[in-house]
Amino acid sequence: MTTLTHNRPLGKIGIGPKSGLIWAALLFNAALLMTGDAFAWMRDYPETWVLGIAGTTTTAVKYLVNDMAIGSVTIAEMTRGFANLIKAPMELLQGVLSEGFEFYGDDGSVAVYRGLPWPAVIIGLTAFSWWTAGRNVAIFSFFSLVYFLVFGLWGSSMLTLSSVVVAVFVSFVLGILLGVLGHRNATANAILMPVYDVMQTIPTFSYLVPVLLLFGFNPVAAMIATVIYAMPPMARVTTLALQRVPPNISDFGDMAGCTRRQKMWQVLLPAARQNLLIGLNQVIMLTFAMVIIASVIGAGGLGGEVFQGLKALKIGNAVEAGIAITLMAIMLDRISRAIALSRPDHVEAVQKPLWQRHPLILGWIGFTLLFILLGQVFPALYAYPKSATISTGSFWNDAITWIGDTYYSQIKTLRDTTITYVMRPTKSFLLDVPWLGFIAVIAAVSYAIGGMRLSIMSACLLGFIAVTGYWDGAMVSLYLVLLSVILTLVVALPVGIWAGLSPRADHVITPIIDTLQTLPSFVYLIPVVMLFSVGEFAGLVAIVAYSLPPGVRYTKQGIQNVASSSLEAGEMAGCTRWQKLTNVQLPMAIPDIMLGINQTIMFAFGMLVITSLVGTRGLEHDTLVAISKVQPGEGIVAGLGIAFLAIIADRLISQGSRNFQRRSGLGPQ
Repeated sequence: MTTLTHNRPLGKIGIGPKSGLIWAALLFNAALLMTGDAFAWMRDYPETWVLGIAGTTTTAVKYLVNDMAIGSVTIAEMTRGFANLIKAPMELLQGVLSEGFEFYGDDGSVAVYRGLPWPAVIIGLTAFSWWTAGRNVAIFSFFSLVYFLVFGLWGSSMLTLSSVVVAVFVSFVLGILLGVLGHRNATANAILMPVYDVMQTIPTFSYLVPVLLLFGFNPVAAMIATVIYAMPPMARVTTLALQRVPPNISDFGDMAGCTRRQKMWQVLLPAARQNLLIGLNQVIMLTFAMVIIASVIGAGGLGGEVFQGLKALKIGNAVEAGIAITLMAIMLDRISRAIALSRPDHVEAVQKPLWQRHPLILGWIGFTLLFILLGQVFPALYAYPKSATISTGSFWNDAITWIGDTYYSQIKTLRDTTITYVMRPTKSFLLDVPWLGFIAVIAAVSYAIGGMRLSIMSACLLGFIAVTGYWDGAMVSLYLVLLSVILTLVVALPVGIWAGLSPRADHVITPIIDTLQTLPSFVYLIPVVMLFSVGEFAGLVAIVAYSLPPGVRYTKQGIQNVASSSLEAGEMAGCTRWQKLTNVQLPMAIPDIMLGINQTIMFAFGMLVITSLVGTRGLEHDTLVAISKVQPGEGIVAGLGIAFLAIIADRLISQGSRNFQRRSGLGPQ
């Protein structure tokens, strides 16, 4: 009989004697709650001890922007000059795709040059989709572009497309340069990695304020904020891809007499091409995640349409623009993924005539010239008539209103019950926990899981939140994330297991998860606000909906990745289907499941900032207020508080997963 030895009983994989530190920290909390006024400072951080880091940072940033100068040029003038350089390609692309160009003469005359007719743009992008990704993606791209047109979103769509293309290009180039630096220099990489962590976990609203001061209220400032958010994954992927290039390829470059630069750009980077293009795909998706957030500081485009629709409670208009963002994101995702998965053809083909080698390009040029000529007679080819557009705004408004009216009592009962018996007690508990005792518990847990270094890091990050005066806000944010992650996992884990075990369920669940993951974060707020009004419950529901895809996806992947030999061993050992799941598949899928939990938490923190728009009152609210009051220091410090909570959670789960793999024989010993 075959014996399964890859796995130990879960109950025996603990943290050992170190758990005594956790019990000691818990008893310390209990003692603090029973002490009198003499130890009140241990329970509630004294306001007189708060360090004015936020105010000092605001003063420093404003001085840097408005007063500091190099020669006679202020920093703001320099940064806005740089912004004009970036704005040029974006305006060029937007002008070609839709807006056209205006040139003013010295005598006040205006010369107007039209952009491409909209049929030429649709045919060109559809042909490009066919060439890169095949017929199905081309058909999807065609209908997506037609949707932009007939719903009156053509101009906004082309502005968003122009901004995304330029932002992705800048993020891609900067990411590769920093990734190469990290690969060449271990010290630089050790410095850059924590910086990437902060850039990816700090709420986007936090750095919108300094970006706004430096670059002004315009689409370029929004694009720069997008680059800050989307570039780190590209840099990480580049460093990792270069590290994974086989040594014999590097040796080949040395044997060929390449210099260091030649070997990097002509040997190593081409060898890592496929992984780099996968990183590009990730950059594209992250850029779209910023489209609506960046509209807060003047990005315009489809994000602006959604934002204005939410502000004016024109939910139908916001839904239409949100669908347009989703379609564009899916279209570019499919195209970039096809490019990433394609392999270059090194076979020398027989030379053919130009029209046979590039039929799509020549065909598009021909159609474009034809539409330009026809456009002189039919102006509608340049400006699609508003009378020919359609709108489903009333349908979406009526549909959500009908749901709200029909199920009003059930929705109200669910909301009130959740707030009364779950949310309010959890919030009160975290606010009542002594700040010093909370830090002690987290430090003890960190020590038990990851040792002294992780413990000190966790204590210092939490201490920063306390000394800057944002402790209560951090606890409110933490309670929302904690509850949302628990509720998400209650749904995601069973659904992911079901999809992993049943191919039929997988065919239904995966497209739904793919769609949910491409929806912009703001879109989740639209039905939530209409059904549940504003407040922390609406924020909780939005976070759960946004955080669901990674939990399902990684759980499914973990179940499906279990080796068939392990399953056969379980069957030979006489395991029932339930025993095989609980004793073989789930233990071996734990690393993927833990990664899914980690990503669920990161998604929850990412969505938390957006929920400040519907009335949540944690650190995310402070970052939003900082934008309205133009207080960069307050926004940065509050954002760092959220980032530090996310980093602690990430490190604890990642280290816990590694410990489990090591102790259960699933990973390196």
